[in-house]
Amino acid sequence: MKKFFFILFFTYLFGACNTQSINTAYKEYYKYQQQYISAILDNNNQDEIKALKGLIDCGRFLKFNISDYEKKLQKLSKNKIKSKLNLNKKSKIQSNTPNNKTKFSKYVKIYSYNPLKIRIPDKNIKYFTIKSKLYKKVIDLPNAIIAKPVFKRLPGSVTLKIAQFNKKTVRIVYYSKKSFPFKYTINNHILTINTTSKTAKKRKIQSVLEKPKVYRQNNKIIVIDPGHGGKDPGGIGVGRRMEKIAVLQIAKYLKNYLQQKGYTVYLTRKGDYFIPLKQRTHFANLKKADLFISLHCNIAPKHIKRIHGIETYFLSPTRSERAIRVARLENKEVKGLNYLDQRVILNFLNRDRMIDSNKLAIDIQQGMLSSLRSRYKYVKDGGVRPAPFWVLVGTQMPAILIETGYLTNPLEAKRLFSPAYQKKLAYGIAQGISNYFRKNP
Repeated sequence: MKKFFFILFFTYLFGACNTQSINTAYKEYYKYQQQYISAILDNNNQDEIKALKGLIDCGRFLKFNISDYEKKLQKLSKNKIKSKLNLNKKSKIQSNTPNNKTKFSKYVKIYSYNPLKIRIPDKNIKYFTIKSKLYKKVIDLPNAIIAKPVFKRLPGSVTLKIAQFNKKTVRIVYYSKKSFPFKYTINNHILTINTTSKTAKKRKIQSVLEKPKVYRQNNKIIVIDPGHGGKDPGGIGVGRRMEKIAVLQIAKYLKNYLQQKGYTVYLTRKGDYFIPLKQRTHFANLKKADLFISLHCNIAPKHIKRIHGIETYFLSPTRSERAIRVARLENKEVKGLNYLDQRVILNFLNRDRMIDSNKLAIDIQQGMLSSLRSRYKYVKDGGVRPAPFWVLVGTQMPAILIETGYLTNPLEAKRLFSPAYQKKLAYGIAQGISNYFRKNP
């Protein structure tokens, strides 16, 4: 406990805030708020502590109420001290224990597949070939972990597989029916593997030079997020119909329509597997997307059958009980975000992006209604609404969440699993996106 008060006293004495003037203190305060939000989203306690110290220092100078921040800092600092003490105890025990087994939690990071560029925790890799009916080149990465297996077909009839070989080793395997060039280099923990020969590269360059330039109709990038997946089925409605299945099918149709219009399109998931909310928005940011569209199906309270309609949401604070109820259903996965964290994030979102998201939501809602009503009856407009959906938090582009209908309504549940209806719905979303870009170039 004494250690914590020393940390807190040190923070107050040597503050992190530039307090030369009120204006600079204000700028610093809002800078630390953005850092605090990023730290919460990235689950980085160290950065969160730094940001809180800055907020407390600036807030005190500006005479703001900083009691919530002080409580959070106290809690985080206590946890940090405890974890350090536990680590010291473990290291002492391990050093005194012969042949002790260490725990590895070093995840590899893949930057590209052709050539393969991957960040590795340990440079002492093991390279060898396996003699069989196939030509196999193998590299083992020690002290490494991969989040999920990789399977890629590369040019030249070469297949790439990356998977966890055992608890401590990630194995990279290239194989083909015929021999292929293979070269690898390690530079600053980046392993680069190339299976393309120099002559093949020359041919590729020549073919590109010979072809006339083809200009894409659009240079916009769109990320589509089919909600839930894998262990998380989402809402389960009439006839045990699962949300995760319907939204993936709609997403694939939507991707096809958007690609026909010339957009570059990515899906956060292409199959029935689970992806955490934070990784979905992080994926969109990595792709430098212009838009983020999250697809979901709604569930009525107490599974009331008469409630139906299509609704589109954009991220914003709200007092609407209906919007909050829907958000709670979609935010089940989020853990560890207390009231203070949620309030800070929602109150300091980028206002311009919020306005753009609202415009996008309106255009897409109109597009869906127009497309569906051209063929179907009883298509209800559920409206465009603000709501605190955490899957949209952290996006660096206009982002919306579509509730494509109610799985608890017998008619809509049946339609949401009909390919014809799914196509009409996807076409309407694509039209709405095109209308948004036409109005907001």
